[in-house]
Amino acid sequence: MGITLSPLWTEDALLFWSGVLIVVGLWFWRWRHARWGRFITTIEHESLHAIVAMLTLIPVREMKVREDGSGHVLFEPPGHWLLYLAPYFLPLLLLIEIALIRMLQLPKATESGVFGMVIGLSLLGHLRQIHPRQTDFKQAGIVFTLAFLPTAFLLCYSGVLTVMLGGHPRELLDILTLWAGQTWKDALWIWSGITPILT
Repeated sequence: MGITLSPLWTEDALLFWSGVLIVVGLWFWRWRHARWGRFITTIEHESLHAIVAMLTLIPVREMKVREDGSGHVLFEPPGHWLLYLAPYFLPLLLLIEIALIRMLQLPKATESGVFGMVIGLSLLGHLRQIHPRQTDFKQAGIVFTLAFLPTAFLLCYSGVLTVMLGGHPRELLDILTLWAGQTWKDALWIWSGITPILT
């Protein structure tokens, strides 16, 4: 199985990375203190809680998002790990934006720059919400969250980058297959190392 990923630093990708850098610069200069930024990312966050709850047949009782960027979703207990952690790695708003931008059929160069800007904003919004005081992490379990979330975050954004930079979703499947195979080999290697100790 051969993996052929699109290079990230080609001339075609220059506008994409420029868009990312522009948004990151604007975020640290002014936008991170703007209420609208917190409001938009909180809407996405709480919407993902509600969508995952409904998809897993958990009734949603209330969803609130305030102007200051705070919000919550109330649902029928018990919850589950996906319900608590989905907003931290699934880029829902970004996927909607990608679909809308593709429908506009912009020139390739403009599309690349806009894609860079929206992925930059999405990444910053997700990273803003990841901090030790999140009650969602406690409800999902701190150890599980630490083990699961970094990999899930990287895999989701790798998939989005693959699609944005012109790659085929099949390439992501190849990476996942390779990763799963290597994880299995690592698990067998660890097991073979601890088996003599246990017996």
